[in-house]
Amino acid sequence: MRPSLWCCAVLAACAPDAPTDASGDAEPPRDTGDPTRAFPTVIGGERPVPVIAPADLRPGETVPAVLLLHGFGVTADLQEALFQLRPRVDAARFLLVLPEGTQDANGDPFWNAAGECCGVDRPEVDDVGYLSGLIDALREGWNVSTVAVVGHSNGGYMAYRLACDVPDRIDRIVVLAGGAPVEPPECTNGTPTGVLHVHGTDDADVPYDAASEPFATPGAVAAVARQAARNGCDPTTTSLGAADLVGRLDGDESDGVAYIGCDAPTALWTARGETHLFLTATDTLRDGITAFALGGEPVFGE
Repeated sequence: MRPSLWCCAVLAACAPDAPTDASGDAEPPRDTGDPTRAFPTVIGGERPVPVIAPADLRPGETVPAVLLLHGFGVTADLQEALFQLRPRVDAARFLLVLPEGTQDANGDPFWNAAGECCGVDRPEVDDVGYLSGLIDALREGWNVSTVAVVGHSNGGYMAYRLACDVPDRIDRIVVLAGGAPVEPPECTNGTPTGVLHVHGTDDADVPYDAASEPFATPGAVAAVARQAARNGCDPTTTSLGAADLVGRLDGDESDGVAYIGCDAPTALWTARGETHLFLTATDTLRDGITAFALGGEPVFGE
Protein backbone atom coordinates (compact mmCIF):
# COMPACT_ATOMS: atom_id res chain seq x y z
CA MET A 1 0.00 0.00 0.00
CA ARG A 2 1.33 3.41 -0.97
CA PRO A 3 2.14 5.73 1.97
CA SER A 4 -0.64 8.22 1.13
CA LEU A 5 -3.26 5.45 1.32
CA TRP A 6 -1.60 4.10 4.48
CA CYS A 7 -1.96 7.51 6.12
CA CYS A 8 -5.60 7.90 5.13
CA ALA A 9 -6.43 4.41 6.34
CA VAL A 10 -4.72 4.87 9.69
CA LEU A 11 -6.36 8.23 10.25
CA ALA A 12 -9.78 6.82 9.42
CA ALA A 13 -9.39 3.72 11.57
CA CYS A 14 -7.39 5.01 14.50
CA ALA A 15 -7.64 8.77 14.82
CA PRO A 16 -10.73 8.87 17.07
CA ASP A 17 -8.93 6.88 19.74
CA ALA A 18 -5.48 8.38 19.16
CA PRO A 19 -3.88 10.78 21.67
CA THR A 20 -5.15 14.31 21.23
CA ASP A 21 -1.85 15.99 22.10
CA ALA A 22 0.64 15.24 19.34
CA SER A 23 2.43 18.57 19.52
CA GLY A 24 5.71 17.04 20.67
CA ASP A 25 6.35 19.99 22.96
CA ALA A 26 9.01 19.18 25.54
CA GLU A 27 7.87 18.97 29.14
CA PRO A 28 9.63 20.87 31.93
CA PRO A 29 12.69 19.12 33.39
CA ARG A 30 11.85 16.58 36.07
CA ASP A 31 13.45 16.56 39.50
CA THR A 32 15.65 13.49 40.02
CA GLY A 33 16.27 14.22 43.67
CA ASP A 34 19.66 15.68 42.70
CA PRO A 35 19.41 19.50 42.45
CA THR A 36 22.37 19.56 40.04
CA ARG A 37 20.73 17.27 37.50
CA ALA A 38 17.43 17.23 35.56
CA PHE A 39 15.93 14.60 33.32
CA PRO A 40 16.38 15.53 29.63
CA THR A 41 13.04 15.98 27.90
CA VAL A 42 14.47 16.03 24.36
CA ILE A 43 17.18 13.72 23.00
CA GLY A 44 18.60 13.03 19.56
CA GLY A 45 20.93 15.91 18.69
CA GLU A 46 20.30 17.02 15.09
CA ARG A 47 17.28 14.70 14.90
CA PRO A 48 15.60 15.65 18.20
CA VAL A 49 12.73 13.73 19.72
CA PRO A 50 10.86 14.36 22.99
CA VAL A 51 10.80 11.83 25.81
CA ILE A 52 7.27 11.09 27.02
CA ALA A 53 7.27 10.16 30.71
CA PRO A 54 4.62 9.39 33.35
CA ALA A 55 3.10 12.66 34.53
CA ASP A 56 3.72 11.79 38.17
CA LEU A 57 7.19 10.30 37.79
CA ARG A 58 8.82 10.27 41.21
CA PRO A 59 12.35 11.58 41.88
CA GLY A 60 14.81 8.76 41.40
CA GLU A 61 12.16 6.34 40.06
CA THR A 62 13.50 3.63 37.75
CA VAL A 63 11.36 2.87 34.70
CA PRO A 64 11.66 0.91 31.44
CA ALA A 65 11.86 2.68 28.09
CA VAL A 66 10.19 1.92 24.75
CA LEU A 67 11.12 3.19 21.28
CA LEU A 68 8.35 2.95 18.68
CA LEU A 69 9.60 2.76 15.08
CA HIS A 70 7.14 3.66 12.33
CA GLY A 71 6.66 1.88 9.04
CA PHE A 72 7.80 3.06 5.61
CA GLY A 73 6.17 6.29 4.49
CA VAL A 74 4.48 6.90 7.84
CA THR A 75 5.12 9.45 10.59
CA ALA A 76 5.72 8.52 14.21
CA ASP A 77 2.40 10.02 15.30
CA LEU A 78 0.46 8.06 12.68
CA GLN A 79 2.15 4.87 13.81
CA GLU A 80 1.39 5.70 17.43
CA ALA A 81 -2.28 6.07 16.48
CA LEU A 82 -2.23 2.36 15.68
CA PHE A 83 -0.24 1.11 18.69
CA GLN A 84 -1.63 3.66 21.19
CA LEU A 85 1.29 3.36 23.57
CA ARG A 86 1.11 6.98 24.70
CA PRO A 87 -2.16 6.55 26.65
CA ARG A 88 -0.53 3.63 28.49
CA VAL A 89 2.54 5.55 29.70
CA ASP A 90 1.09 6.72 33.02
CA ALA A 91 -0.57 3.46 34.10
CA ALA A 92 2.19 1.13 32.91
CA ARG A 93 4.94 3.60 33.95
CA PHE A 94 7.49 3.72 31.16
CA LEU A 95 9.31 6.22 28.98
CA LEU A 96 8.14 6.45 25.36
CA VAL A 97 10.18 7.80 22.46
CA LEU A 98 8.68 8.27 18.98
CA PRO A 99 11.62 8.93 16.62
CA GLU A 100 11.22 9.89 12.98
CA GLY A 101 13.13 8.30 10.12
CA THR A 102 14.76 10.35 7.38
CA GLN A 103 13.16 10.84 3.97
CA ASP A 104 14.06 9.10 0.74
CA ALA A 105 14.13 10.73 -2.71
CA ASN A 106 10.32 10.59 -2.88
CA GLY A 107 9.89 12.21 0.52
CA ASP A 108 8.86 8.99 2.25
CA PRO A 109 10.13 8.49 5.82
CA PHE A 110 12.15 5.30 6.22
CA TRP A 111 14.61 3.41 8.42
CA ASN A 112 17.81 2.18 6.78
CA ALA A 113 17.36 -1.31 8.18
CA ALA A 114 18.35 -3.73 5.42
CA GLY A 115 18.95 -3.90 1.68
CA GLU A 116 15.47 -5.32 1.32
CA CYS A 117 13.75 -2.47 3.16
CA CYS A 118 14.02 0.53 2.82
CA GLY A 119 15.56 3.76 1.53
CA VAL A 120 17.74 2.15 -1.11
CA ASP A 121 18.59 5.60 -2.49
CA ARG A 122 19.94 6.76 0.90
CA PRO A 123 22.46 4.05 1.91
CA GLU A 124 24.54 6.58 3.82
CA VAL A 125 21.90 7.04 6.55
CA ASP A 126 23.17 5.46 9.78
CA ASP A 127 20.01 4.63 11.68
CA VAL A 128 21.78 2.04 13.82
CA GLY A 129 24.03 4.83 15.05
CA TYR A 130 21.16 7.28 15.48
CA LEU A 131 18.89 4.91 17.41
CA SER A 132 21.80 3.59 19.48
CA GLY A 133 22.50 7.20 20.41
CA LEU A 134 18.90 7.69 21.52
CA ILE A 135 19.14 4.60 23.71
CA ASP A 136 22.44 5.76 25.19
CA ALA A 137 20.93 9.16 25.93
CA LEU A 138 17.97 7.53 27.68
CA ARG A 139 20.23 5.37 29.82
CA GLU A 140 22.50 8.29 30.67
CA GLY A 141 19.78 10.83 31.35
CA TRP A 142 17.11 8.76 33.06
CA ASN A 143 16.95 5.90 35.54
CA VAL A 144 16.20 3.25 32.91
CA SER A 145 15.79 -0.42 33.79
CA THR A 146 15.27 -1.96 30.34
CA VAL A 147 14.91 -0.81 26.73
CA ALA A 148 12.50 -2.29 24.18
CA VAL A 149 12.09 -1.46 20.50
CA VAL A 150 8.64 -1.85 18.94
CA GLY A 151 8.42 -1.64 15.16
CA HIS A 152 5.84 -2.03 12.42
CA SER A 153 6.80 -3.06 8.87
CA ASN A 154 10.03 -1.17 8.01
CA GLY A 155 10.25 -0.40 11.74
CA GLY A 156 10.15 -4.15 12.37
CA TYR A 157 13.06 -4.66 9.98
CA MET A 158 14.90 -1.99 11.97
CA ALA A 159 14.12 -3.71 15.27
CA TYR A 160 15.69 -6.94 13.97
CA ARG A 161 18.69 -4.93 12.72
CA LEU A 162 19.25 -3.45 16.19
CA ALA A 163 18.94 -6.87 17.85
CA CYS A 164 21.63 -8.09 15.45
CA ASP A 165 24.03 -5.12 15.47
CA VAL A 166 23.72 -3.73 19.02
CA PRO A 167 22.19 -6.48 21.19
CA ASP A 168 23.76 -5.11 24.37
CA ARG A 169 21.81 -1.87 24.01
CA ILE A 170 18.33 -3.37 23.94
CA ASP A 171 16.50 -6.01 25.94
CA ARG A 172 13.47 -6.83 23.80
CA ILE A 173 11.97 -6.20 20.39
CA VAL A 174 8.37 -6.38 19.20
CA VAL A 175 7.91 -6.82 15.45
CA LEU A 176 4.49 -6.28 13.85
CA ALA A 177 4.34 -7.28 10.16
CA GLY A 178 8.06 -6.72 9.76
CA GLY A 179 10.85 -8.82 8.33
CA ALA A 180 14.53 -9.64 8.39
CA PRO A 181 17.22 -9.79 5.69
CA VAL A 182 16.88 -12.73 3.32
CA GLU A 183 20.48 -13.76 3.87
CA PRO A 184 21.25 -14.33 7.57
CA PRO A 185 23.52 -11.48 8.69
CA GLU A 186 26.61 -11.86 10.82
CA CYS A 187 25.41 -10.50 14.13
CA THR A 188 27.39 -9.02 17.00
CA ASN A 189 27.83 -11.24 20.00
CA GLY A 190 25.98 -9.92 23.02
CA THR A 191 23.21 -10.47 25.49
CA PRO A 192 20.09 -12.32 24.27
CA THR A 193 17.26 -10.15 22.95
CA GLY A 194 13.69 -11.24 23.56
CA VAL A 195 11.40 -11.12 20.53
CA LEU A 196 7.64 -11.07 20.05
CA HIS A 197 6.75 -11.21 16.34
CA VAL A 198 3.12 -10.81 15.19
CA HIS A 199 2.30 -11.32 11.52
CA GLY A 200 -0.77 -11.74 9.32
CA THR A 201 -0.96 -14.62 6.85
CA ASP A 202 -2.56 -12.38 4.18
CA ASP A 203 0.14 -9.71 4.32
CA ALA A 204 0.82 -8.61 0.72
CA ASP A 205 3.50 -6.05 1.62
CA VAL A 206 5.86 -8.01 3.87
CA PRO A 207 4.62 -11.57 3.21
CA TYR A 208 4.23 -14.06 6.04
CA ASP A 209 6.09 -16.71 4.02
CA ALA A 210 9.43 -16.32 2.28
CA ALA A 211 9.16 -13.94 -0.68
CA SER A 212 11.25 -11.75 -2.95
CA GLU A 213 8.78 -8.87 -3.36
CA PRO A 214 7.42 -6.28 -2.74
CA PHE A 215 9.80 -6.34 0.23
CA ALA A 216 12.03 -9.41 0.31
CA THR A 217 11.83 -11.50 3.46
CA PRO A 218 12.79 -14.97 4.69
CA GLY A 219 9.31 -15.17 6.21
CA ALA A 220 8.11 -14.70 9.75
CA VAL A 221 8.85 -18.25 10.88
CA ALA A 222 12.45 -18.12 9.65
CA ALA A 223 13.03 -14.63 11.10
CA VAL A 224 11.95 -15.74 14.57
CA ALA A 225 13.90 -18.99 14.25
CA ARG A 226 17.10 -17.03 13.66
CA GLN A 227 16.53 -15.00 16.79
CA ALA A 228 15.74 -18.20 18.67
CA ALA A 229 19.13 -19.59 17.70
CA ARG A 230 20.84 -16.45 18.94
CA ASN A 231 18.84 -16.68 22.16
CA GLY A 232 20.06 -20.22 22.85
CA CYS A 233 16.60 -21.79 22.45
CA ASP A 234 15.85 -25.43 21.85
CA PRO A 235 14.70 -26.01 18.25
CA THR A 236 11.19 -26.85 19.40
CA THR A 237 8.17 -24.72 20.22
CA THR A 238 5.18 -24.92 22.52
CA SER A 239 1.70 -23.52 22.00
CA LEU A 240 0.72 -20.23 23.61
CA GLY A 241 -2.95 -20.69 22.77
CA ALA A 242 -5.19 -18.41 20.73
CA ALA A 243 -6.31 -14.79 21.02
CA ASP A 244 -8.42 -12.14 19.30
CA LEU A 245 -5.89 -9.61 18.01
CA VAL A 246 -7.80 -8.32 14.96
CA GLY A 247 -11.22 -6.78 15.48
CA ARG A 248 -12.54 -7.28 11.93
CA LEU A 249 -11.95 -11.05 12.06
CA ASP A 250 -14.28 -13.35 13.98
CA GLY A 251 -13.16 -15.27 17.02
CA ASP A 252 -9.62 -15.93 18.21
CA GLU A 253 -7.99 -15.71 14.78
CA SER A 254 -4.41 -15.64 16.09
CA ASP A 255 -2.35 -18.42 17.59
CA GLY A 256 1.07 -18.25 19.17
CA VAL A 257 4.07 -20.47 19.67
CA ALA A 258 7.10 -19.92 21.88
CA TYR A 259 10.51 -21.53 21.73
CA ILE A 260 11.56 -23.38 24.86
CA GLY A 261 14.82 -23.33 26.78
CA CYS A 262 15.60 -19.76 25.70
CA ASP A 263 17.85 -17.24 27.42
CA ALA A 264 15.25 -14.61 26.42
CA PRO A 265 11.59 -15.14 25.47
CA THR A 266 11.13 -15.82 21.76
CA ALA A 267 7.67 -16.14 20.22
CA LEU A 268 5.66 -15.86 17.01
CA TRP A 269 1.95 -15.06 16.81
CA THR A 270 0.21 -15.79 13.51
CA ALA A 271 -2.91 -13.76 12.68
CA ARG A 272 -4.79 -15.91 10.17
CA GLY A 273 -6.50 -13.79 7.53
CA GLU A 274 -4.96 -10.47 8.58
CA THR A 275 -3.23 -8.13 6.15
CA HIS A 276 -0.31 -5.76 6.63
CA LEU A 277 -1.75 -2.83 8.52
CA PHE A 278 -3.61 -4.31 11.51
CA LEU A 279 -5.98 -1.34 11.31
CA THR A 280 -8.51 -3.03 13.60
CA ALA A 281 -5.97 -4.01 16.22
CA THR A 282 -7.70 -4.90 19.49
CA ASP A 283 -6.78 -3.66 22.93
CA THR A 284 -5.76 -7.26 23.61
CA LEU A 285 -3.01 -6.84 21.00
CA ARG A 286 -1.99 -3.40 22.26
CA ASP A 287 -1.96 -4.43 25.91
CA GLY A 288 0.04 -7.57 25.15
CA ILE A 289 2.62 -5.68 23.12
CA THR A 290 3.01 -3.16 25.94
CA ALA A 291 3.30 -5.86 28.59
CA PHE A 292 5.95 -7.81 26.66
CA ALA A 293 7.97 -4.68 25.93
CA LEU A 294 8.04 -3.96 29.67
CA GLY A 295 9.22 -7.43 30.65
CA GLY A 296 6.13 -9.66 30.52
CA GLU A 297 5.48 -12.95 28.77
CA PRO A 298 4.77 -13.15 25.00
CA VAL A 299 1.07 -13.83 25.55
CA PHE A 300 -2.19 -11.99 24.90
CA GLY A 301 -5.13 -11.82 27.28
CA GLU A 302 -5.46 -13.81 30.46
